[in-house]
Amino acid sequence: MTKSHSAPEKKLSRQQKWSEAHPQERWAHSALRSALRRGLIEKKPCEVCGDEKADAHHPDYDRPMLVRWLCRKHHKAEHRRMKGGADAQL
Repeated sequence: MTKSHSAPEKKLSRQQKWSEAHPQERWAHSALRSALRRGLIEKKPCEVCGDEKADAHHPDYDRPMLVRWLCRKHHKAEHRRMKGGADAQL
C-alpha cells in the first residue's frame, strides 16, 4: 500500500488574489511600469497637493498610459469618490 503525497495547497496572498481577479488592471499596471522603465512616461508629483511621492491612478484600464498622478491620500480619496463616498472630494 502506497501513500499519495500530494503537495499541500498554498494559500494565496491578498495581492495574488487581487491579481487573479483583475487581469486587465494587472496588465495596465505592468504596461505602465514598463513605460516608466523605458522612459516613455515620466512620474509626476500629486496633481492635487504637489507631493513628490505619487502613485499612478488609472481612470480607464483600457488606456494604461493615461494616468493621474496622486499621492496616497488623494489616491484613496479618488477611489472613495468613484465608489460614491460622501467625504471624498478632490
